[in-house]
Amino acid sequence: MSLSPAHPVVVGVDGSPSAEAAARAAATEAARRGRPLRLVRVLRWPDRPLTGLPEGLDARAAVRSSATAALARLATRLTAELGADEVGTAVLDGSPVEVLTDQGRTAELLVLGATGTSSSATGELGSVAEAVATTGPCPVLVHRTAPWGARNRGVVAAVDVVADAGPVLEAAAVEAELRGEPLRVVHAWWQLTDETLRPLEWRWDPAAVQQAERAAVDDLVAALRRRHPELAIDAVVVQGRAPHVVAQEADDASLVVLGQHATPFAEATLHSVLHGVAVPVLTVPLAPA
Repeated sequence: MSLSPAHPVVVGVDGSPSAEAAARAAATEAARRGRPLRLVRVLRWPDRPLTGLPEGLDARAAVRSSATAALARLATRLTAELGADEVGTAVLDGSPVEVLTDQGRTAELLVLGATGTSSSATGELGSVAEAVATTGPCPVLVHRTAPWGARNRGVVAAVDVVADAGPVLEAAAVEAELRGEPLRVVHAWWQLTDETLRPLEWRWDPAAVQQAERAAVDDLVAALRRRHPELAIDAVVVQGRAPHVVAQEADDASLVVLGQHATPFAEATLHSVLHGVAVPVLTVPLAPA
């Protein structure tokens, strides 16, 4: 089944329970945005010859047929929310990271389960999800299913570097409006961690830094409120390590939004948040610093 190329919501599925949950989340996101949904299964054929199979069996065709049938069954389960004409499927060959990244070039949103077939038992972040979320050409939603009975609410926008915050804040505001939930802008600052700066520590005024950081974030939030006057927005600006602060603020949130690699500090924060929070994470591409 094929769809028009009009910026769909694309979800990568691999047969794991996490991927099926991500597909359901992707259907919800597609309905919110009024976009078609595209289910993509990537087949990476082994480099070595396969042994133990019946002579004459076209193993590649058999695997493709099975994957196509599984995708069709999943698509059927998702058409109730979107309609049959709005759900498409594709079985593609290649590296999952490369294929999904390429799919993201024309997508409005790329959705992946946090765990794949190899990491579902441990609950750890899958390697494909991590690679695509940190380098994807479009916003990437790493989906996690909320613990049973959890009623998390609110979108958290993690602002690591204030100068690069524009795309993150705008994306987070749109997500909050789509969900009908409030937005919390979170900025953690930390200085004098480098040994080169230690001799200056006795002259350092943390209160002055807090005031400056707060003023910078308040300016961003004020501009965001002008663009989104109906959205409830508050801001948290604290001294601390960004991954720890964001994880704490995300504890009762429904979504965390943060930028991809703009600086080495942002890269470290992104990896920590992707591995350390129990809620869905949306990563937004940023221009290299």
